[in-house]
Amino acid sequence: MPTGSGANQATFAGELSVDGSTVSIRRDTDVASERVSVSLPAVVSVTDQTGEARYPAFKAIMGAKKKPIQTMSLADLGVDAAQVGWSGASSKVVDVSPTPARTAGTIVNDDGTGAAQLADFLAGRGFI
Repeated sequence: MPTGSGANQATFAGELSVDGSTVSIRRDTDVASERVSVSLPAVVSVTDQTGEARYPAFKAIMGAKKKPIQTMSLADLGVDAAQVGWSGASSKVVDVSPTPARTAGTIVNDDGTGAAQLADFLAGRGFI
């Protein structure tokens, strides 16, 4: 796998195909569709547009319960611990705080001056 921040990625895939050592996606935006191809290994994220979900058969689920789970360490994978987790992240969490409680809104009764009241409200908060 590439080291540092050079990991290949293809995000927001609406369609996905793998050909040998290359993964190709179609990414749809509001104004266009674009094709992106990256070499494997790569991180790929998909949208709900990628097709029908595939659900395992009951027999496969029961068979999976009996399979042993192999646990591997970073050393087994040849990965330096400084490259993963909090120490290897390219972004750092500076502060965490709970979202403030919502305050009561303002009700505008339209007695013919509703538009002016709304404009004053938005202007008072710097939106217009």
